[in-house]
Amino acid sequence: MTTSPTKTYHGNCHCAAFKFTLEVPEIQSAMSCNCTICSRKGYLWLYPDPAAFQIERGDRTLTEYQFGNKAFTHKFCPTCGIPVMAVMNSSGVVAVNVRTLRDFDVWAIDPYPNPTPAYDGAALPSPYEVPTYTGPDIRTEKEKGELKLYTGGCHCGAVTLAVKSAPIEEILVNEDDCSICIRNANLLIYPPTSHVAIHGSEHLSAYQFEQRSADHKFCRTCGVSVCIVPLGLDMAAKRNWSPETLENITKAQGRTTINIRNLEGVDVKNVQRTRDLASTYGEPYVVT
Repeated sequence: MTTSPTKTYHGNCHCAAFKFTLEVPEIQSAMSCNCTICSRKGYLWLYPDPAAFQIERGDRTLTEYQFGNKAFTHKFCPTCGIPVMAVMNSSGVVAVNVRTLRDFDVWAIDPYPNPTPAYDGAALPSPYEVPTYTGPDIRTEKEKGELKLYTGGCHCGAVTLAVKSAPIEEILVNEDDCSICIRNANLLIYPPTSHVAIHGSEHLSAYQFEQRSADHKFCRTCGVSVCIVPLGLDMAAKRNWSPETLENITKAQGRTTINIRNLEGVDVKNVQRTRDLASTYGEPYVVT
């Protein structure tokens, strides 16, 4: 019996508190799923043999999250929020999110505009209840004829939000391959902060990296990436931002970047998106 040659892949959360290796045949596909948590986190799953997955650093550092019938334990980094893996509780089988691999072309196995069909986890019976935004309609009477109100939240419901926007199916959504957005599978829009209401913000953790120009915010209970908030321009001198970073942060003032994966009624597989090669900007992402 012949076996396929294997390749060593290195992976990590963004802050690299957790690092691992995979020794598997060359990865040419991965499984996506449209269930409530996989669609929010944009997981791309690979199920390696137990011996093929080795933790290099950070064993037992990941935060664990379960819900519903607790079939899986989802694990994410409590510092940077990156969803790394899940464990099937009945068997101990490990599922690895290949978005966390370094030097790996995620978009090659997650094509757009014709994505690989997802496993239909949304069709399975589930006791999960969608988080409900209970705040007011943030649109003015005039805006109700011009803008749609989108509501949603993280997976556990500790954080809920409302966004008023032009119909999302009519605008371009940004997907970029920077080191953190590719791991979070972020699909982003950039509404004015006045067009956003977030309830439960005390349950959000904030993560900064490199030039520390923005807070990447995720729910500390379920690990879902919710929004990105630029820091104020008064931090420019303290952080010694590059001219490029200063220009980008200046443009971002007064806006809150929203991950549309958390908005109800948005079919993320069919939104119009632009894929931005952000990984080519600035200094390369380095893991030590």
